[in-house]
Amino acid sequence: MKFLHKLFDFYILSSIHVGFAVFSLVKITEITAKLHPIPFFSACVFFATILGYNFLKYMEVFWKGNYHSAKYYSILGVSILALSGFFYFFINLPKAFQLDLFFSGILVLLYTFLRKLGWLKLFFVSAVVTYISVGIPYLNSHFSNLDFLINGIQRFLILSSLLIPFEIIDSPFDPISLQTIPQKFGINKSKLFGMLMVIPFMILEYIKSNSSIISVFIGLITVVLIHFSSTHRNKYYTSFWVESVPIFWLILLLIWQ
Repeated sequence: MKFLHKLFDFYILSSIHVGFAVFSLVKITEITAKLHPIPFFSACVFFATILGYNFLKYMEVFWKGNYHSAKYYSILGVSILALSGFFYFFINLPKAFQLDLFFSGILVLLYTFLRKLGWLKLFFVSAVVTYISVGIPYLNSHFSNLDFLINGIQRFLILSSLLIPFEIIDSPFDPISLQTIPQKFGINKSKLFGMLMVIPFMILEYIKSNSSIISVFIGLITVVLIHFSSTHRNKYYTSFWVESVPIFWLILLLIWQ
């Protein structure tokens, strides 16, 4: 059991789980919008997510070489493998996708300078992931302008809502100068704000040409996760359960599509 616990921790800490989450968001867009899947794109996003998140989380550790434990060497190894996987799939993508992903990489690098913007960083992260998981698949396909707009707004809303539990749990450890949403408005108002964003997410589902009750169900799950989030929850609440929502969403779509 101890080995399995360590393996699970490594799965979370090395950003593999969040890689599957963003991969799932891309596939959700392809399925719900009935877009033709682009070979190599979702796999490229999976590896790019692992690489990008590890860069943001462990940049200082890798840069200074202060590993101190085998854990960081393993995470460095995963990051190198992710870089290799990303490069392989990236060079096989059409040029338009390469340019879009290059722009996404610039946004990720920009986040390293904008992460101190407090409550604005939540919306920046939501916008970047929305661009990767909705914008790029749509912009390189034939699509309805209305469905594209609705899907983009929906994805931004649900991602912003799902980030509220992260903001709440991290609020005791964030410098007060950051003025994150919980620090600025309090825990209860932050929860209310997150739940209110789910309402238009669900309403917009019925305007789309391909509406699905599954999206409404995902909205309700998000409300429950926001409601039970608190500063006393352990790290798995967000780093596993909240980040599992896109994966669960994709599984439901694959079962009932």
